Amino acid sequence: MRMIAAVDENWGLGKNGDLLTSIPEDMRFFRQTTQGKALVMGSKTLRSFPNAKPLPGRLNIVMTRQKDARFPGCVVCDGMDSLLAFLAGFAPDDVMVIGGGGIYTQLLPYCTEALITKMRFNGEADTFLPDLDSLPEWSVAEESEQKEHDGIKFSFLTYKNSAVKPLGYSAAPLSTDMSSYFKNNKTIELECFDTENQAYKAELKALLNAFFYPLGNGVSANEVKAFLENEPAVSFESYLRKKRLIAARADIEALAEKYANDSAGSRRVTLEKGQPNELYS
Repeated sequence: MRMIAAVDENWGLGKNGDLLTSIPEDMRFFRQTTQGKALVMGSKTLRSFPNAKPLPGRLNIVMTRQKDARFPGCVVCDGMDSLLAFLAGFAPDDVMVIGGGGIYTQLLPYCTEALITKMRFNGEADTFLPDLDSLPEWSVAEESEQKEHDGIKFSFLTYKNSAVKPLGYSAAPLSTDMSSYFKNNKTIELECFDTENQAYKAELKALLNAFFYPLGNGVSANEVKAFLENEPAVSFESYLRKKRLIAARADIEALAEKYANDSAGSRRVTLEKGQPNELYS
C-alpha cells in the first residue's frame, strides 16, 4: 500500500482535528492521486470531510475500535488483522492510507512509498507523522520544484521504503470499475415496466438505492469478518453487488431483461437522487 499526507516543517499533520492549512494545488494532487482507490483512514479523518461524508469515486475504509460501528457509505475494520485480511483482495498500489496520525503510524511499515507535500512553515500542530527523514529505511526518490501559495513554500516529495513489512498474501487487482460505484451519481435514465409484479418493484427499488446511495448505512466490521470467513473465493465487488449494496447501470438493465416477459408496456424515465423510492409509491 501507499500513503499520502501534507506536513509542515516539523512533520505536523493537523491541529484541533483540522488541517494546518489548505493549498489548492495540494488538494488537486490528493484528489487526482486517490481517485479510484481504496482509502484507509480513521474515524476522525472521516469526520473531518465536508459533512462527514465519504469521498466520492473511492472506496472509503474506516479503522475504528468501536464495535458494530457503521458509517454511511463506508466499510469498517476494527483491527489490523481484519484490515490486512480484507485488503488481500486489492492490489497494493490501489490502497492508500490517508490518516490520521495513529493510522499512519500503524500502517507505515507496510507502505512501499509515501507521497508527501512538505510545507515550509510551522503550523503548531498537535498531530504528527513520523519524521521519514530520520528513518533509515525511508529515502527521497523524487522531489518537485519548490512552489509557493499565500507565502507558504511547499514541494511534492516521493519517499520509498527499502524495508517494507510483508502483508502476508498475494493481492489481486481491484476491479477497474470498482470506483465507479462510489461516484456521486445524481440522475439515471432507465426503462420502467408497467407491471404489478411486486418482486420486480422490490428489486428495482433495491438497485436504485444501491445506485444512488452505495453501501447504504455502511458495512460493519462484523460483516467484513463474516465475508472473509464465509466467502473467501468471492471478490468484495461481487459480494456487494449480490447484497445490493452497490449497483451499476448494467445491473438495472439486467433486471429489465429478467422481467421483460411480465411487462404490459414500458416507458423511459429519468430519476433524480433522493427520489428512487417514489417510483412505485
